[in-house]
Order: sequence, then C-alpha cells, then structure tokens
Amino acid sequence: MTASNEMLDAALAYATEKNWPIFPCKPSEKVPLTKNGVLDATTDERQITKWWTATPDANIGFDAGGASFMILDLDSGHNIEELEKNVGKIPHTNLACRTPRGGEHRYFALDDGELVSPSSSKLAPHVDIRSFHSYVLLPPSRTKDGSYIWEIDRKPAYRTDEMVRVANSAREKHEDRDKWIIPADRRENIQTATKWLQQDARPAVEGAGGDHCTYATAAYLKSLAISEELTLELMWEHWWPRCDPPWLSEEGHDYLRQKVSNAYQYNTSPPGNLTPGYRVALAKQSFKPVISDLPSGDERRIPGFRFVDREGMDHIRPPRWIVTDLLADESFMILFGPYSSFKTFIALDLALSIAAGQTTDPTWEIAQSGPVLFAAGEGRSSLLNRVRGWEKMHFGGFKVPDFVLVDPVPTTAITEESILAFTEEALRRHPNGYRLSVMDTLGKAMAGADENSQKDASAMTQLAHRLRTDLGGSLLALHHVGLQEQKRLRGSSVFAADADTLVRVARRGRDYEVELRMAKQKDAPEWEDEKRLKLVKVRLALEQSTLAAMPASAPTPEERKVARATSRQREEVVLGVIDEEVGAILEANPLKTWTQRDLAEAVAMRERVTIDSKTLANIYLIRVRERKGTLCNRAYDPQRNPRTGRWRCPG
Repeated sequence: MTASNEMLDAALAYATEKNWPIFPCKPSEKVPLTKNGVLDATTDERQITKWWTATPDANIGFDAGGASFMILDLDSGHNIEELEKNVGKIPHTNLACRTPRGGEHRYFALDDGELVSPSSSKLAPHVDIRSFHSYVLLPPSRTKDGSYIWEIDRKPAYRTDEMVRVANSAREKHEDRDKWIIPADRRENIQTATKWLQQDARPAVEGAGGDHCTYATAAYLKSLAISEELTLELMWEHWWPRCDPPWLSEEGHDYLRQKVSNAYQYNTSPPGNLTPGYRVALAKQSFKPVISDLPSGDERRIPGFRFVDREGMDHIRPPRWIVTDLLADESFMILFGPYSSFKTFIALDLALSIAAGQTTDPTWEIAQSGPVLFAAGEGRSSLLNRVRGWEKMHFGGFKVPDFVLVDPVPTTAITEESILAFTEEALRRHPNGYRLSVMDTLGKAMAGADENSQKDASAMTQLAHRLRTDLGGSLLALHHVGLQEQKRLRGSSVFAADADTLVRVARRGRDYEVELRMAKQKDAPEWEDEKRLKLVKVRLALEQSTLAAMPASAPTPEERKVARATSRQREEVVLGVIDEEVGAILEANPLKTWTQRDLAEAVAMRERVTIDSKTLANIYLIRVRERKGTLCNRAYDPQRNPRTGRWRCPG
C-alpha cells in the first residue's frame, strides 16, 4: 500500500466506520489545509476523496468536539498526579494514541451536544484540552518528529463531571467576546453567511453530534458579524432544511432559537472576528499614538525632543513592543544581509503583519498593529505581486488595510520643500501617523553619497530619525553587508551606532530559508543564546508567481547534523554523476579539445544532470585540471584515480 492510499483509506475509514468528522492538514504538519480548518471537518466521502486526491500525503485532522469527545492532550513532561489533584481521579480509557514527541492523547466520550472548552496548560502543566472547535491529528498522520500510533483502539471511557466542570472553568475567553467593534449584518457578511449555510456548512445529524453542530454553526455566524436575530432567521431558512431530520415545526424553531442563544452567550470569540472588516477596525482601534509615557509629572514634546522633570522620570516605562522581542515602538531598526537573502520579503512580511494586525499563519507576534508606510527604492511593480501573494497566503485573499506604498525612497539630497510635501501627503492618508515606516534600502536613500563617509552616513541616519519623528512609530531600514565582511553592515560604523536594533539576515545555503540573528538591541535584552536564531521560510505563492514569508522553527542540533550529512551525501551523488558523464564524454571524443562551456553543455545534453559552466568550474575542475589552456582530455592521457574512480590528469 502506498503512502497516499494509506492516508485516504484511513481518512475514509474514520468518516464512514466511526462517523468522525475529519479534514486535511498540511503534510508533515498540524496546520489545516482548508480555509476554515476544523470548521470544515466532514464525514462526506466525496469531499474527503477530493481533499486527499489533491494532497495525497495530507495529515488527518479530527474535530474532537464535533464527534462528542473530550481529549486530554498529555505532552512530554506532564504529571498525572498533579492533574488529578485538579480534576479528580481520571478513569482508564480504551481509546488512546501515542504522539510523535512522546506524549499521549486520551479520548473520553461526552453526552451528545455537551460542550467542553479547549485550553492549554490550564488544568496542569503540559496538559491541554481538545474538544469544542479544536482538533488533533489521527494515525497514521506524521510530523517531522514521527508518527501518531494507536496504543489502544476500542471503546472510550465516559468523562467525569469534575473533568468537564474544571475544564470549562478554565475556558479561554477573548476579552472582547461580547464587544462589537464593527456594525452587525453588513450586506457582504450576510451574503457570505448565506452562501456558506447553503453550500458548505455541515448539516446537523440527530444522534451524530447534531447538538454540537448546531451550536457551532451559530457560533460561526457570530464570527461573521451576523446578529443573533438574523442568525436564527438565516439558519432556519438556509441550513435547517438540510439537516437530518429537517425539524421544520414550531418545536424545532424553539430548539434552534435556544442553540443560537447559547452560541451567542457562551462562544469565546469576539463578534465578527473572521471578517476583513473586523481586522480593519481592530487595527484602527489598537493604533493609539502615545501622548505621554507618564501618569504624572511634567512632560512636554517638541518635534524630535521630549522634556521631562525628575518626578516624571520615575514613571518612564520600558520599551513597548510592536513586534515582541524584535521591534520596539519609536525605534530605528536596520535589517541587513547579503544580496538574495530575502531581506525585502522579510521586511514586507513584518510590514504587512503589522498593518493587518492578525494573520492566519503568523510569522511574528504582533503586539501593536497600525498603519504602515513602505518606501520602495525599486521593484514597484513586483511589490504588487508580492503583496498579493502574502495576502493569499496569510490574509484569506483579502486586501490588507492601512498599507501605503510610496516610491522612490526619500534621499539625503531631498530639499526641505520636498520632505515637507512627502510628510504632508503621508499624514493626509493617515492623520494619526504610522506604526511603522520602511525604507528599502539605505543605499538607495543615499542617492550616490559615500556610504563609508561618516558625514554622509550621519546625514542618512538623521533623515531616518526625522521621518520616524514626523510620521510617528518606528522606522525599519534595509541595508547590505560588506563585500569582505559578511557579518557587518556595509559602509560607515555610524549606521550601527545610530540604530536601536540590528538584525542580520542570512540565507541557509540554497534553501528558501533564512536565519535572523540579533546583533544589537539598545533598550532591551538581546535574544538569548538559544534564541539568537529565528528561522523564516520563504515559499512560493503560486497564484501570484512570487514568494511570501512563513514561520519556521529552529532546527535542533541533531537536525542540523542530519541536514549537513544529507547535504554532503547529495553533493557526493551529484559529483559522482558529473564524473561519470564527463568521463563518458571524454572517452567518446579522445582527440577533441574541450572548452569549459562546451563540456558543461555536453554534460547537460545527456539529460542525467543539469550543470552550468560556473558549477563545472567550482565542482569538477578541481579534479579535471586545465593544461595548456584547454581541459584535460584523452589527448593528454587522462587516468582514473584508483581510490575514487574519477578522471584525473597526470601531474
């Protein structure tokens, strides 16, 4: 049985034999493949077959609450005795799964329609609850750490009253659960909700989690910013007839009304949180420029300066983060690295994440969102594709609000009249200023000035600080590394001295993955040794034929060792193939004198390996040496190395 058949067969078995609602997750990951994640879980064989036909190696996500389960997710390091102090004696269950990292999933049955809130480490350290609107992976799903394996696959135990009571008392409610920050029942949201109810919403089936499904459907409409009254009407008209049985009576209407009321009363998410309008409102609401750091004392600001008396100094607060542990508010940060190290992609990901406020697949922990101004020195048209690719990958395809593009970058040669016009137009678009301004790059902004000159470099940093002061928030500038010294900024030491934060970007080999290392953090601790490295992957957004950044976890020392060994092994295989091809070509043409380019093209035409002239020079010519201006061939009596079997020239 192939891996693809294994996943599809298992997925269909869970849905048809156990009546468990499932959905696909990314291969080797826990991230949902579908737009709505666990809300898309289904037992429909056609939909499941379609999903796994499109992605044969997709992992199997399981809607725990939808199947009336409460799952104890016991991570490595948990203590059962400590857990039982909080929830009482836990019964033995005959349905349990071993997780790849040495943990365990213990399954407990709930009453039909019973709701248990998910939580993380609320009941005890290293113990999570998976139930309502949450999911786990099912065997034979696998991650980079290993596979999920059933320890015992029989009838689960029934939950205890105390397990449910304590779990629900630990529910994680959003502080804005009942706060409407956007108008209810907008036309576009009603259209989205109606279409979803008619086509995609999973119908409730009596005896198969129907109560839970009804509650979840109403809760989803609340997240689409539909009022409680209209939710009842829409579900009754467009969804209730699709359910089994279609309980179209006064009694059924009363039942549905109660479930909708429960969803709006007990659901833990804020209204409208799944709509683009909510993201816009949240970004605007959260962006509140700091008028003063001080609750008392005398502080006065004039452009570029802050005056405060001694009493007020005692109340100066530590730096406020825009991006936690990376970018502080009202700071000047330089992101630097060599060419083709994806600096712009990283800066664009930061900028769009801050402007969006929240994303579906966050690379950074955004502490404060707000408007962003991105000043591009070049590539204006290509930035559109990059932004669209990012929106497709991280923002549901919606346009990111409060993101402003300007080109070219203001330069040190700009006149006072022009800089005032630049600031005026920027603030006309966002009168309260910007959370972040991006300058891509410092080199472009210097307009031909000498980067090694202390005077010219100082003029550059003064321009950066002026823009940051006039526009508010922080400024992020991109810069290159020196030609000889790849670990420091190119040009004058003034750049590093005047910046509050320095982060170096380095591409890992030829992979689409970069390392971020903090070189300086002026007003806060630098990343600790074990956290000095942050990995960010850059992957293709196919719809826009561009790249977008995504989060990546730092590899363990063992993973690095394996990666290095794999890389060396791959190189040896390539070298061996090249040697065979070159040897065969030389042997077949004993009197021909080869140029480097001709030999590379001849190797490529044999279709076993593609090699350009530069690669041939770097990899193979250390073994096939030049002699009298031509490459070694049969005319010079080449020999095979008795140890490696590769071609070589005498002498």
